[in-house]
Amino acid sequence: MTTDARILHSRSGVVLEQRGEDYAVSSLRLAEPLTFTDVSEAQLTFDKEVTASEQDPKLMSRLGGA
Repeated sequence: MTTDARILHSRSGVVLEQRGEDYAVSSLRLAEPLTFTDVSEAQLTFDKEVTASEQDPKLMSRLGGA
């Protein structure tokens, strides 16, 4: 049995989600979630997306973080 999990970075709104055997990264910056089969690759993309989102002044303003 596979347990789905979801991690939300609250300041940036980026989400890392386990969907069955795959992993998805989504954010307000991305048009569609990015899907991965490797958790390490998904985690790296999640970290990069958090950084990129936090460096986007328009996005941070919308989220109330700027």
